[in-house]
Amino acid sequence: MSHPVRIACLLIAIVVSLWIGVRAATPPPVVPASAPATAFSAERALPDIHALAMRPHPTASADSERVHAYLEKRLRAIGIVPEERRYLIDPEGFATLHRWNPQASRASEMADIVGVLPGRDRTRPAVALMAHMDTVWGSPGGGDDSVGVAAILEILRAIRAQGTPTRDIVVLFTDGEEIGLSGARAFWPSDGVARHVGVVINLEARGAGGRATMFETGNGNGAMMALFGQAVRHPVANAMSVLAYRLMPNDTDFTPIREQGLPGFNFAIMGRPEYYHSPRATADRLDPRALQDMGDQALDLASALATARMLPAATRDAVFFDVAGHHLLIYSPAAGWLIVLAAGLALAAAVLGLRRHAGFALRGIGGGIGAFLWLIAHGLLLLLVLNLVSGSAAHPNYYDRLAALPRLEMQAVLACLTTLIGWLTLRRFPYRAWGLLPGALLGVAGWKLGGPHLVIVAMAVMGMLAGWLAPVEGVSRWNGWIGAIAMLLLVALLLQGRAPLVAWIFAWPALILALAACLVAWTDPGFQRPWGAAIPALALALVVAPLIPLAHLAFLGVGAPMAPVMLAFLLIVAAAVWPLAKIGQGTRTALVIAGALVAVGLVIAVQVRTDPIAATIPAYSLDK
Repeated sequence: MSHPVRIACLLIAIVVSLWIGVRAATPPPVVPASAPATAFSAERALPDIHALAMRPHPTASADSERVHAYLEKRLRAIGIVPEERRYLIDPEGFATLHRWNPQASRASEMADIVGVLPGRDRTRPAVALMAHMDTVWGSPGGGDDSVGVAAILEILRAIRAQGTPTRDIVVLFTDGEEIGLSGARAFWPSDGVARHVGVVINLEARGAGGRATMFETGNGNGAMMALFGQAVRHPVANAMSVLAYRLMPNDTDFTPIREQGLPGFNFAIMGRPEYYHSPRATADRLDPRALQDMGDQALDLASALATARMLPAATRDAVFFDVAGHHLLIYSPAAGWLIVLAAGLALAAAVLGLRRHAGFALRGIGGGIGAFLWLIAHGLLLLLVLNLVSGSAAHPNYYDRLAALPRLEMQAVLACLTTLIGWLTLRRFPYRAWGLLPGALLGVAGWKLGGPHLVIVAMAVMGMLAGWLAPVEGVSRWNGWIGAIAMLLLVALLLQGRAPLVAWIFAWPALILALAACLVAWTDPGFQRPWGAAIPALALALVVAPLIPLAHLAFLGVGAPMAPVMLAFLLIVAAAVWPLAKIGQGTRTALVIAGALVAVGLVIAVQVRTDPIAATIPAYSLDK
């Protein structure tokens, strides 16, 4: 295979991956108000957001009463009779309210709004659509959670236009979410209407844009997710986020639903994070495409649940993930063992096909694995050091870090690219001690900046050893590729045994890359023919394209304090690009480029650390 052919295939694969991945991470265009009445139209829903987000409306405020009156009027226009459920604010909620407004009275009340769109068979368990209508103090709530409330109003209108549903649809607009889920906890499960509900769809927002993600479910979601996969045309959902959110300390109004064992789905938008709880979170700053995306997915799901003959019963949690926002792949955790096994067999077949090839040796796989350990150590250290320089690992103001997320994401991308270039050029330096320098310097920097000492020492030692033992001539194309795939497979195997809901993120790339390696090993082990480049390029696109929106959403979720989680995506991308991108010559040029990328990353990190606090943060957060 000639060098130009290999580079051309690499570039085509990268461009295709970026095109598919960026499109998958971009919300759909707004559907106009002239669309059929049965469709969701963000243009029809936007007036509700403008009406709700005119001013801040925290619990027990005068503007809260304005919003209540507006929503009751809107529900009546749809044909639903609204009812108020008034409760005294609980002590925890009052403590938050009093911190915002010292004039608040201990006798303050909150009020949920409940309504029912009757179905043909009112004895069947109902579907509930839920969003909270209160805001934090000082924020008009153009995102959180006017987007959820407005989406529900448009969903109810569209479902009514579709005809009478099979079962009742309950609408619940909760109060007091921002002071501790007070309205939701008062309603679930004691209210009589609550006992009629069989499944809940909650709509939330932690920002003002981006794709709508179904990030949390009730327990035992297997059958429910099967229905979700059939009903939602352009889903964004994965089991990894469901497991992660169960382990995180965060709560939404969906928390009481999950705690009582009721099936359900929790959607949220997380883009434009600087507007979360911000005084600048006006309706004009909401990306209407995010509203369209949330409405499309939630309407598809609500319509399917409302017309189902029977609601799916609780079963074991399923493994599921969307493929670049176009299809949901769902299977049982036990089936994950078959994927790992298939990847292992494909990798073994590739090794068997290479047994007589001069560019491969079984003992050389050790060099490939050693190089991959170099990638792990230096990638983690560089991500950690830049995050420490930016001050994001333990920043005192959560909202200021949200405002910096776009720059922090670019910083993480630069760290990953730098490490990737170093790995692709890895070979023993003329003076072996030079190979110790990157790991040693990063280790010292991480230690001095106050990072986790045990992790830093372990990674520095591993990186230095891998650099010391790097082959003089570098790792061959096949030894590096087989070693990288083997490491992905090992991680997938470990996760399958301990956390099967997460194992797919390594298992599927390992399977795709192992199959590609097997095909090339048996048909063109010398990479001399066009398909010797085309097959790895296709595998690269299949692996990397779905990772782009997934990595973006993961960074939006945990990126500021935990940027090193991007290492997982770096390892997968590295294994995919190795056969096409391995650099045989021109190491000095590659190292200059890597140095320039590190410099830019440091500039971003220093800028983030020294910038004045963001103007978008809520004023009350300065008291924390």
